[in-house]
Amino acid sequence: MIIFDKDGTLIDFTATWIPLIRKRVAFLLKKLEENKELEAFLLKSWGIDPVSGKVDPRGPCPVSPRGDEIIIGTMALYQHRYPWDEAKQWVSQAFDEADADGDWRKKVMPIKGIQTFLSHLKRDGFYTALATNDERKDTEAILNHLGMDGLFDVVLCSGEVTPSKPHPETIFTICRKLSVHPYEAVMVGDSVTDMMMGKRAGVALTVGILEGGVTPREELEKVADFVVESVRDLKFYE
Repeated sequence: MIIFDKDGTLIDFTATWIPLIRKRVAFLLKKLEENKELEAFLLKSWGIDPVSGKVDPRGPCPVSPRGDEIIIGTMALYQHRYPWDEAKQWVSQAFDEADADGDWRKKVMPIKGIQTFLSHLKRDGFYTALATNDERKDTEAILNHLGMDGLFDVVLCSGEVTPSKPHPETIFTICRKLSVHPYEAVMVGDSVTDMMMGKRAGVALTVGILEGGVTPREELEKVADFVVESVRDLKFYE
């Protein structure tokens, strides 16, 4: 069985999520009639450099589910003297409005050749699973839009397993669903969190992916069994 992360592994993280996050911030600033100073503070709170757009690979943005990102935004407003209860309502509303402003899922940038790669795994008799911290609604919409919704035997999303990554329970749950032992599984992802989860679960192999992600090679090499540029560089044999 091959277990994949989604963002940064199957789709380009920066191209997909940074424009949406900036749109969420823009909706929030418009509502609050605030300035660029708060914009920069919000982006930094989510682990995004407001000037370069560079993402901290160990920051909240690449690994946190939507609910956590809302709490982070609420805390940022609270630190700017906004009442907590109102701040949370405003941040949640800004997220909803930005997410509904056009179908952003149709602008998701898949990794080149990923559909073919997954299809070949299924053809060759491998189980495939998806383990993501994204919401199920968005995950299913993205998979459907990219023509990948029938290419996974199991999909686990944010809030469906406790504890979440990097705790190994996500992998244990997938293995139970498919009657596969963790030592017969491979974890493929772009983050240190993915690699830690795989190691803690005792999988056969952890593979770090560079293309589409935000984690530097030197960081992944500290925790992954090996690191490749793209999933296209991988070949699995029974």
